[in-house]
Amino acid sequence: MSGASHPTKFGALWDAPHVHQELLWLTNARSQFRLRRTLARILSPRRIVATLLAGVFLVAYVMYGVLVLSNRAPASPDHLRAWLSGGMVLYAFYHAVRCVWTETVVDLEMTPAERLWLGGGPLHRSSLATYRITNIVSATAIKTLLLTIVIARDVQHVELLILGVFCSLLLLDTVRQILVRVASGLSDLNRRRAKVVSVVMATAVALQVIAKVTAMTPMGSPTWLYLIHMFYAVGELAQSVVIQAVAFAWIPMASLAVTTSYSVWTPIAMVCVAMTVLFAVRVLVWADHGALMQSQRQEQSLLRELDRSGRNCAATDPTQTHRSLDVDVLWGYPRLRTTAALLARQYRSVLRYRGTILASFVIPTLLCLSPLVTNQVIEQWFYVVSGVALCTMLLAPPALRLDFRRDLLRMQLLKSLPVKPLSMVLGQLTLPIFITWIFQCVTLAIAACVVQPGWSQWLMWTLLMAAFAVFTFAVENALFLVYPHHAHQQGLGMMLRAKLTFLGKAGVIAASLAMLVLWSAVCKSILPDGLHAIGFVSGAIAASWCIAAMSVLATAICWRRFDLSFDLPPQ
Repeated sequence: MSGASHPTKFGALWDAPHVHQELLWLTNARSQFRLRRTLARILSPRRIVATLLAGVFLVAYVMYGVLVLSNRAPASPDHLRAWLSGGMVLYAFYHAVRCVWTETVVDLEMTPAERLWLGGGPLHRSSLATYRITNIVSATAIKTLLLTIVIARDVQHVELLILGVFCSLLLLDTVRQILVRVASGLSDLNRRRAKVVSVVMATAVALQVIAKVTAMTPMGSPTWLYLIHMFYAVGELAQSVVIQAVAFAWIPMASLAVTTSYSVWTPIAMVCVAMTVLFAVRVLVWADHGALMQSQRQEQSLLRELDRSGRNCAATDPTQTHRSLDVDVLWGYPRLRTTAALLARQYRSVLRYRGTILASFVIPTLLCLSPLVTNQVIEQWFYVVSGVALCTMLLAPPALRLDFRRDLLRMQLLKSLPVKPLSMVLGQLTLPIFITWIFQCVTLAIAACVVQPGWSQWLMWTLLMAAFAVFTFAVENALFLVYPHHAHQQGLGMMLRAKLTFLGKAGVIAASLAMLVLWSAVCKSILPDGLHAIGFVSGAIAASWCIAAMSVLATAICWRRFDLSFDLPPQ
């Protein structure tokens, strides 16, 4: 390969053009195979429900864009330009904070098969980086299509909008991978410093949003007005001078997307956009090279320390822990023996990622308690409970991926264990649910001390939220076992899955509230006056826990029916 490549100024090596052509052929071949597999799975009787839901969602989304969004008043080009560029920066900042607080090292988000056959082949890292970028083009095109449907009413030239949005999203994903590689190469000291900086920056952003909301909202206003003004505050933050200064890389793309008419500056903007994307790919190669060098230096330092101390490698690995869960009590009960080892494994994972887990729940707790600053007592308790429910359903599952969703590559091992399906499910879900319970209890206890809604309200909502957590994690894992996917998988299927899951969760919350209102009316009509509250609380708690138990049993059935030969997605 030395004759077919040349070193750059920064030490990275680039392969010959024919190597990139072969990688493009590989990407095309894999895309065709995945398309055929997706079509086969869509037509499979086991996937008929998902196929129907996906089709209904696509039709409804397109019809909504044509019939509703096309009739609204168009936004101003300046506002749309600032929103496109500033929104990308805020999203990149979110990924930066997430990368700093994530301990997992991700090597260009390659699958084990790619790391084996490409990472071990005669290819330079620059080729792997560009190969990774080409693999996200199709997913970026799908995102562009969905976003174009929403904002097509606001522009004059849809073709320029598609080009600008596509390049913006492609640059955003490239920047995200740059942040991942930079964070993976940080030393322990630099990572701690980066965490401090991220906390300071996140606090500054939050204070600025709070200040804008306070300035826009009169004192004593209803809580829903604060929520609406919070979205306006985030939009104003995206248009601020500081954010726009950081968004200099996205400004040519946003300007191209909102162009009102073709001029001599249009091709110049296209050239700037192309150069920006190419430069971002080059920066990704540099960041990957730097991360590899830093990892190599850390390994050499670890080996030198090992030689000096004479201790084994496990004792010097800062990512390892020697604390273990005391499972002697569990081994004393025959029915719990099969879950004891799984609980110990989950406990080790919780200890390793305790900092990330704690940081993931600090902001949701503060957001749930934010309605306490208003003067409406009834609204305070209602919005706190609603916030806890939303965080339980939307934020807790991604933050606590300690169950089946992280074990896709270990499914064969888990299937070979002499563990019954129900015991396996309980062992996988117990600790994530328990951590969610702690978040719920702390948040509701603080709110109850301030609002004082009464013992019946506190007891009912605490137990209801606990059952809701069990239901949420059970359904998340059941859906994963029925429709498994890789951690960083992208494409139309993943996008439809995310949209349908979000809509399904919103439907579950709405249906739950409707059932509670209906049950309250039934209790008032058939029970005496003194038994209204007792009947309502006890019935709601019993029904919710029955549904939670049924969801756990459904997850156990999904695990029992999981087929390694059919359900495992290709790498």
